[in-house]
Amino acid sequence: MSLFPKFVSRESGESHGGGDSAQVIKRARRIESHALVDVKMSLWNPLAVSSAILLDLSWQGFKIEFVNGVKIKPGSRLTMSIPLASFGILAPAKLKLKIQVKWYDPRMQRAGGIFEPESHEQDYLIQKIIDVLTLRGSSEDGTSGQLNHQHPRAS
Repeated sequence: MSLFPKFVSRESGESHGGGDSAQVIKRARRIESHALVDVKMSLWNPLAVSSAILLDLSWQGFKIEFVNGVKIKPGSRLTMSIPLASFGILAPAKLKLKIQVKWYDPRMQRAGGIFEPESHEQDYLIQKIIDVLTLRGSSEDGTSGQLNHQHPRAS
């Protein structure tokens, strides 16, 4: 059994990595943001808040870079507060989302994870942020103007 992921060439069907064949799952297109966010590090301590830069996001997750040194572990559940005025969304003032950290790089002070939206309003605001950033043309692959209105929840 290999510790490395298994890659399959779609044209030839060859496996690169040993073991049985598995197809590579393409990640969702990430949209660059560079918005300043606050991350609440503890549920019981309201003063434990760190600033971070939201580097990119998609429906599958996000990547942030902390301004100051923090100690977190993969699996940590935190709360992220995103000010919406920088995206041209005037009401509500900010979006508070529960997030789960999937990976953390202490050397670069970067973390990535998934959103845990609790309501359809939060889903709508995430989609609105993605739409605004897409219209600004700031996607990582250079394409712009194509909106993706597929979200993980049913309406």
